[in-house]
Amino acid sequence: MKQVRSPEVATGARRTRFVGVAASLLLVAVGCKSSKEAGAGPAPSASAATSAEAPATSALVAPPPPPSEPTGTGVGSFVPAAQTEACKAQSGDIATYLQRGEVTAAGHEGSIAAAWLIKLAANKPGAQLAFAGFALDAKQVARARGIGTANEVTPRIFPNGAGFTLVWFDAAGLAYTKPRWETAPAPVIEHLGAVSGANADDVALAATPAGAIVAVAPFNMDKAQLGLFQFAPTDAAAPAVQALGATHHAKEPHRPAVAADASGYTVAWHEGDGRIVVSRFDLTGKEIDEAYTLAAAPAEGVTRDRVNLVATTKGAMAVWIEGDKILARAVDAAARPGEKTWLVGRGKAAALAPIDDGALVVFLGPEGGKDDQVLAVKLAASGEPSATGMRISDGTGPVKDPAAVTPASPRMGFLWTEPMSNGVSTKRAILRTIESSCIP
Repeated sequence: MKQVRSPEVATGARRTRFVGVAASLLLVAVGCKSSKEAGAGPAPSASAATSAEAPATSALVAPPPPPSEPTGTGVGSFVPAAQTEACKAQSGDIATYLQRGEVTAAGHEGSIAAAWLIKLAANKPGAQLAFAGFALDAKQVARARGIGTANEVTPRIFPNGAGFTLVWFDAAGLAYTKPRWETAPAPVIEHLGAVSGANADDVALAATPAGAIVAVAPFNMDKAQLGLFQFAPTDAAAPAVQALGATHHAKEPHRPAVAADASGYTVAWHEGDGRIVVSRFDLTGKEIDEAYTLAAAPAEGVTRDRVNLVATTKGAMAVWIEGDKILARAVDAAARPGEKTWLVGRGKAAALAPIDDGALVVFLGPEGGKDDQVLAVKLAASGEPSATGMRISDGTGPVKDPAAVTPASPRMGFLWTEPMSNGVSTKRAILRTIESSCIP
């Protein structure tokens, strides 16, 4: 397979659409109505968080099934994907001599799109955003090319209709485009102005079943709520951006996560007191009457990574890391957490993808006497991990940067970077696909 060292930079037309002003005016216009008066329209109501009758305090968070101590001891046995005949592993280097390690991937209709960041010259801030397409055997089908410049934040890519939507942050805020396999004409780059001032860590993204993208970000002047916005629709007649709703059960919300399904959105976030809270919105953006505590505040001195969410056939799966413990808890279709919080394993940099009725957790952890391997553990719909996991990387070198995972039926795609050789600082990006059915 041909190695990619430096993608060409697309220099075609660039068009920017700022929609934040219109969305903000729409939100303000309904801000003095209660949530019931606002009805089920597309615009969120801020009053439930700002009025004296319904202040935005954590007192509104309903008692959930009590967060429990993690169940289980975590998965400690992993089979190698490359040596498991049923996996039919196919691999390829998609880029070499990289000085960065941020990667993302999305699968759709027998193909996988990948994007990654390339370091610019030492005197230039930011990075170049690269994009390419691959078949399910990891062979390149769309030549790598530069899409634009990006902040040093991992991009995201999602299936969108017959193609993909690529989302990243640049100097103007949240940027997005719909790249095609062809290198010309250059894709049109747009901006979601409604979240242009938000910290990237406080913006959550997910694809809806129809292909549009939903974003969750701080909303209102005091940022005491999270707003939901939908953009990049597949239907040309649909509005380019829709303001859907806003949280009414949050206090100092930050680091949100969102999962979208056919009936609405599950949103989780970190509270100012350290808890993780989860709530549910219908397709019009109307929030349920109560939210739930997904995880109590961690013990003093224990760090907690940002929660991740992915939609499942039963609701959603939440995964987060405390210290080095990877924890999972299922959420039903009404956002009510399951009875148990499960210990999945020990590691860092967790990523999630749907598989069967549950989810697949991919993370970096020790295996076979070597640190920082790409490991995968399947979770049942209840959140319970399988007895055995799978090692996706070959174990030849450490993987220091978070890996990406995506379903690409009937296979799963994994993308990560690792040093090109011992003692060399540059990296190669590796795409590996395996049969989904081989994952224990």
